[in-house]
Amino acid sequence: MMTKSKGILFLFALILVIFGSCTDRSREFSFEGHTVLLDTVNAAKDPVQEEIIQGYRESLEADMNRVLVYSEHVMERGTPEGTLNNFVADLVFDLGQQIYQPQDGKPIDFCLLNYGGLRVPLPEGEITYGRVFELLPFENEMVVITLSGEKTYELFEYLASSSKGMPVSGIELVISDESPESILIQGQQFDRSRNYKVLTSDYLAGGGDSMNFFLQPINYELLGKRVRDAIILQMQNIHAKGEKISAELDQRISYSQ
Repeated sequence: MMTKSKGILFLFALILVIFGSCTDRSREFSFEGHTVLLDTVNAAKDPVQEEIIQGYRESLEADMNRVLVYSEHVMERGTPEGTLNNFVADLVFDLGQQIYQPQDGKPIDFCLLNYGGLRVPLPEGEITYGRVFELLPFENEMVVITLSGEKTYELFEYLASSSKGMPVSGIELVISDESPESILIQGQQFDRSRNYKVLTSDYLAGGGDSMNFFLQPINYELLGKRVRDAIILQMQNIHAKGEKISAELDQRISYSQ
């Protein structure tokens, strides 16, 4: 059996060996390598797997190329408003109002989405499913946020100072010197003493695009539907009625004269 003194000497010797090896430059290693492009790995394709994948690819392409609806004219983003901004915000707001079941009995007041979330314009004529996926490629969920009057005013300050026209529905905002001059919500003057319900995306509700006024909500309610799905469903309804989609500029966001 090792005595206490021998044990101490052994531990001391072990420490010397460990630290000595850590400082021994002769024990360092070097490695060399080269870049291998991912598309060169396993370049040989399995014919069975390729046949299975091709079947899915053809089915997906067929779905994406199906006509969803027809548009009367080209729709594009714009600032302070654009036809595409207005069209998307209106469709999302309309569906949100239909599916929202408030526990307090109070409806949604207005809708706010983000300019950067609209990725491509909509052409005149055929609008395919694939085009809608290009327009809205993100999996954003629809959310109803209840804000205090103070936070709602911060929202309008954000809109007034933004260099991009945000898609909105249910409001009329007049901007003067990058500040709100006049605010109407559902045709009524903005009231800082009351709360407002805003339909938006979960991305913005989490403070995306520096929308920090959403970070202190009075209430947060997921609607269980993606923004893109709302657009597709509304387009399907329009097409089923034999109508075409369209949008116009209506001064919902404007600059003071």
